[in-house]
Amino acid sequence: MDGDLLQQFAAVQRAQGLAANTIRNRHSIIRGLIRATGKQLPDITVTDLRLRLGRDGISAGTRRTERAAFAAVFAHLVEEGLRDDDPTLRLAKVRAPRGTPRPFTREQIDLMLRSGAYRRTRAMILLGYFQGFRVASIAATHGADVDFTSGTIRTVAKGSKALVFPLHPVVRTLAATMPADGWWFPARGGREGHVRPGSVTDAVRDAKVRAGITDPRLTAHSLRHSFGTDLVDAGVDIRVIAELMGHESVATTQIYTQVSADRRREGIHALEGVPLPQRSGRSQIAA
Repeated sequence: MDGDLLQQFAAVQRAQGLAANTIRNRHSIIRGLIRATGKQLPDITVTDLRLRLGRDGISAGTRRTERAAFAAVFAHLVEEGLRDDDPTLRLAKVRAPRGTPRPFTREQIDLMLRSGAYRRTRAMILLGYFQGFRVASIAATHGADVDFTSGTIRTVAKGSKALVFPLHPVVRTLAATMPADGWWFPARGGREGHVRPGSVTDAVRDAKVRAGITDPRLTAHSLRHSFGTDLVDAGVDIRVIAELMGHESVATTQIYTQVSADRRREGIHALEGVPLPQRSGRSQIAA
């Protein structure tokens, strides 16, 4: 029964124009809920949901994402007459701390590009850093998205928004070597279309490991954080950065205005040094 319900729910979301990645992530979250409770969706209670959201080992951001998925599916069940109540209405809101960027340094990005990464992995890294693309946009890059005449590149961003961005010169050079009328990263194994976003994540992770970068916080999405952080450090207006990152509100972009590690290092080094005293000077004071 739940399989049919989830197929119907997926069809509703596609009709709403939600991104395939969003639908896929919600499906995974809901399947996890069903496995954890051992119940069918119409029988799940608010207590079940609280236990699921309150389990150990997940971040506040994950809890918030899962709560949103639960709210969407149970609202659908009520609308279709498959439940009389929506248990998510009794769930407390999830408070998630304001995020902080976790960018690669430019040196780390150069290392990944020069440490034996495959050509298509290098292309993924360049799109992530020089265009600020999310992994879903990287995976779905098509030759037809690039307009050499206007110097732009088109993508479908988070929330299924079709956006057009200026083409960075590095990506323009890259585009001349990529398929002009096909997916830049076609799926393998006989599948049609482009690679999944997870394949981009895996490829960048492998390049990171090959480059000897051990920070577990750095992921493929960190390339986008590097894009935003380095633009701030270069003095680009925050409103321009918001446009380049596809943010609807400048408030979302504000996390990149936090002082970067390089700026903090420059700040501490701005204090002029003094010779370290070898003696306390107490004997001279006593005299």
